[in-house]
Amino acid sequence: MEPMIDVAAITEAVYGGDVVRSLLFAAAEQPENRVVRVAMASAEPGKGGQLHHHPETDEIYFIIAGRARLHLNGEQFDLVPDNCVRIPRGSTHRIASVGTERLRYLAFHVGAADNDRPVAHVQAPGTAAAGSADREPADAAAPKAR
Repeated sequence: MEPMIDVAAITEAVYGGDVVRSLLFAAAEQPENRVVRVAMASAEPGKGGQLHHHPETDEIYFIIAGRARLHLNGEQFDLVPDNCVRIPRGSTHRIASVGTERLRYLAFHVGAADNDRPVAHVQAPGTAAAGSADREPADAAAPKAR
């Protein structure tokens, strides 16, 4: 499954000169889905989250600034600003900041989970307490999203 979402192809509307794009969608096979949590996240170069999964929610990342490497079910995807990816519930993943700039991104959790409790976050076995990125030389060419 290709996790990348073609943001430019999603419904776009213009209101008074502002362009608005829809980044979230309702999956036909999961009509109970709703946005459970939205977070602004960041990571300094060389840092990142732990390998984990969410049993009750899908997660969507929208990259605002910096460069990221997403590990998703054993595959790697390089992300740059304006890239958007959907991580299906139960998928093992982590995101890390690569390059020289701080990574900033929005993380949306979408599912049928209750809004009055934290999103379930299950750390992968054997994962270290603090994540670190797969470092690249500062002068590496910008990665291309797949």
